[in-house]
Amino acid sequence: MEKLFALRRDMFVEADLITVAVAQPDGTAVGALSSRWAHTADGQRFLHVTTQFVGDAYRNGPIFRQSWATHLETLYTSRWGFPVLTALKTYNPMVYCVMRSLGRLDGVDFYPSVDGVNSSTIEDAARRVAHALGEDHPFDPATGVISGIGVPADLYPEMPVSRDSEVNAYFEKTTQPGDRILCMLSVPTKQAVANVLHAFVGSGRRKTGSRPGAGRGPLAAAVTPWSASRLSTTHNGIPGAEL
Repeated sequence: MEKLFALRRDMFVEADLITVAVAQPDGTAVGALSSRWAHTADGQRFLHVTTQFVGDAYRNGPIFRQSWATHLETLYTSRWGFPVLTALKTYNPMVYCVMRSLGRLDGVDFYPSVDGVNSSTIEDAARRVAHALGEDHPFDPATGVISGIGVPADLYPEMPVSRDSEVNAYFEKTTQPGDRILCMLSVPTKQAVANVLHAFVGSGRRKTGSRPGAGRGPLAAAVTPWSASRLSTTHNGIPGAEL
């Protein structure tokens, strides 16, 4: 993890929004979600989710959902607005499963499908996004794999596994350790946006019974959004060993 932070400072330095989960009461950073706005060559804007970390001791708790809830709601209520297109690169089948679950909401389209059947519209968008994120790396639009774009290439000693054996098999079949699968969500309408926000913000608040970040017990953490203007004073305070 320390190597990742040394090589990929851009994950925070170039971010437009960072959501930080902070342990209570000592203020230790135990999670982070960052994103930046990017554009394809033809000018289409998309949100590039650059990183998501949750500390080992917190991974079975609400931080993942609360981080996304806070992040998306902040975008929605800000001058940026909710992204029509969101993209991330991953070698983790669990991340794929989370993104795919959102793609099953009404009005939302997800890419790529493990059966290789993708709409021509989102596959064309994937080509443009992949070029914007890594124009020097080969991209297979049928599988979503961007070859050799992972830095560092040995970040994962072994591939993580999800509860979905079909997804695990898909990753094993299509990727090598330095590869990443491009996952995208298309959320083109107001109703689709409302469905995604409800999935994270609505259900997240019902489960916690309070605002995002509120919690009790020794593993409680507050989740706070940070703008890029505050990044210079905060990103160095997120130690890789604790994320």
